[in-house]
Amino acid sequence: MLISRRNKIVEELNQLKNNQFFQKHVNNIQCGRFARNPEDNNYNSRIAYTKRLREYMYNPVLLNLILSDLDLKTLFFKTFGYKGQMSFTIYPDIWLRDLPLLDFGENVYLGNGIVLGTNQVSRDQRFITVGTIKIGTNTIIDQRGAIGYNSMLGQNCSLGFQVSLGIKSNIGNNTSIGECTNIGHGVKIGDAVRIGQCCTIGNMSIIENEVSLDLATVIPAYSLVSSNGIINYRTGKKL
Repeated sequence: MLISRRNKIVEELNQLKNNQFFQKHVNNIQCGRFARNPEDNNYNSRIAYTKRLREYMYNPVLLNLILSDLDLKTLFFKTFGYKGQMSFTIYPDIWLRDLPLLDFGENVYLGNGIVLGTNQVSRDQRFITVGTIKIGTNTIIDQRGAIGYNSMLGQNCSLGFQVSLGIKSNIGNNTSIGECTNIGHGVKIGDAVRIGQCCTIGNMSIIENEVSLDLATVIPAYSLVSSNGIINYRTGKKL
C-alpha cells in the first residue's frame, strides 16, 4: 500500500515537472506587488500554482510521506520551483507558499506550525505583495515561529518557540532569540546578539553586534541599540 501510494505521488509529480504549461506558472512566481485579478498573468499563475500546491500542503498524511523520503521530498520541492539545496528538516504542518522564493541553507531546522509568509494580502484585499525568505546554514526555528517576506536569517541562529519576525527584517549570524519574542518590520539585528524571552523589538530598529537584551525587554520603534545604550536614531534622543 505504501509503495503503491509513493509510486502514485512520483508519477503525479513527474507529470507536473514535465508539464510545460504548469512550469510556466512556476516560473511566474516572483517578487512584487500584484493586483488580485485573475486576468493578470502573474496573479493567474499564482492561482494555478497554489491550487496544485494545496493538494499536497493541505494533506498532512500525504505531505508526511513526501517529507520523510529525501528523493520524494526533492522531487516535490523541485517540481514546485525550489532552487536550493535539500538538507533541511521541515514538518507537514508548516505554512509555506512560493517555493521558488525560498532559500534554505544546509541543516536548517523548521519546527512544527511555522509560517513562512512569502506573501501578504493588502487590507482592502485588492493586492498581494510577494517576497523572498532566506534562512542560513544550521539555523533553527522552533515551533510556531513566523517569518515575514523579504526577510533573511544568517547562519547558526536559533529562534525559540513562537518567535515572530516581521517583513523586510534581517538577522545576522550566531544570534539567538528567546521564546515568544515579537520582532517588528524592517528590523536589523547584528551578529552574536542574544535576545531574551518575551521581548518586543519595534519596527525599523537596529541592534548592533554582540548586544544582549534581558527577559521581556521592550525596544521602541526606530531605536539604535548598542553596548552604549539605546537611542532613537531619528531624533538622537537617548531612551
